[in-house]
Amino acid sequence: MKINATLLLIMLSFNIFAQKDSAHYHPNITRKQFYLKPLQKVNGAYYYGVRRLSGYNSLEVPFFELNNSEVNFHYRRYKTFTSIGQAIGFIPTIYVLATLNKPRTRQSGFYTSTYLSIIGATLAGSITFSLLGKSHIKKAVIKYNQALGQNNMSNLQLKTDENSLGLTLRYNF
Repeated sequence: MKINATLLLIMLSFNIFAQKDSAHYHPNITRKQFYLKPLQKVNGAYYYGVRRLSGYNSLEVPFFELNNSEVNFHYRRYKTFTSIGQAIGFIPTIYVLATLNKPRTRQSGFYTSTYLSIIGATLAGSITFSLLGKSHIKKAVIKYNQALGQNNMSNLQLKTDENSLGLTLRYNF
């Protein structure tokens, strides 16, 4: 038993020291400072530097790295509103499952007007909460760029593509 306890303590000590940073042992090593990059919105997609972000949820990393209370507040509001909008989408399913085993609906079927009004209200509520969430993510991006010292100016640019030539209005968030 004592041998097992001794081996366990030795293994734990190796694991604890394995987690230490190499700068702890070598004071001459300097850590690299990674600077945050501004966010830009181009054609409905956000870019972090030159990297395109896959969606609004991938903005979480730069927001929390900045550790600004106002940016984090708007991002949490975005998450809350989109979660509410997604939860509202289940209301017609809950209605169907709740009325499925009632004897009155087994004989006569569903009430079409009630079901359609529930679907309409669900659709309106889901779209509303989605738009509210997107407005908060836009506010968070603006505050993020302001905290980095970037200005929010729009400009008119000549944009060329393989197949087209045109003017674009670009707004830096």
